[in-house]
Amino acid sequence: DIGIAMGITGTDVSKEASDMVLLDDNFATIVAAVEEGRVVYTNIRRFIKYILGSNIGEVITIALSPILLGTAGVPLSPLQILWMNLVTDGLPALALAVEPAEPNVMNRPPNNPSESIFARGLGWYMVRIGIVLAIISVSLMVWSYGYSQNTPGDPERWKTMVFTTLCLAQMGHAMAIRSNTQLTVELNPFSNPFLLGAVGVTTLLQLMLIYVPPLRNFFNMHLLSGTELLICIGASMLMFVWVELEKLFIRWFLKPKQS
Repeated sequence: DIGIAMGITGTDVSKEASDMVLLDDNFATIVAAVEEGRVVYTNIRRFIKYILGSNIGEVITIALSPILLGTAGVPLSPLQILWMNLVTDGLPALALAVEPAEPNVMNRPPNNPSESIFARGLGWYMVRIGIVLAIISVSLMVWSYGYSQNTPGDPERWKTMVFTTLCLAQMGHAMAIRSNTQLTVELNPFSNPFLLGAVGVTTLLQLMLIYVPPLRNFFNMHLLSGTELLICIGASMLMFVWVELEKLFIRWFLKPKQS
């Protein structure tokens, strides 16, 4: 039980003995505070889901490249990894931290205050999404390596294809995890303009790395044809599709558990 005292009309004794003091003497303040707390906690978990899930996929992709491609090298340079950590991961993650409340936020049962931040499937989600992202990226890496070696053009452009796919796949992931249960088409696309801006700016910057010569040279990128870029976009969209399919699976076959 929680003791509540009125801050204006309550006595000093009641305030000292209470766990909570309402400065405006309005019990509706408790409801508003609980709702805001749930939104903040959900967004923290959403931030972690995006950052760590993406990083797990990146690590697996980089670790498998020497095993699968031998002496061909890793697809990402240190500068490109830094770019992903600061821009591709950073901007959308910060935007997800200000995602507005979902419609059913106050219908959820209370959570155990002592639970881990990775409770209720968050840890397994990050591992699962990391593996899915790695499968998409590694599959494209193996294909694009053979493609770039056996077709006219820069034989190193497979690295840029992998890098671009990793970055764009994370944009799809960011858009898909705005809600744990609602499909993206069911959400108001303008309810979080910061995320739209972050995804748009990050995508534009990624394209500039490929097609603006000074940036391409500085980041050790390789020019992609329109077809090769479309292949990267198509592969990266699989990440978005996977997360949306998970929502449908939970909706149709499992009892929804809000997180």
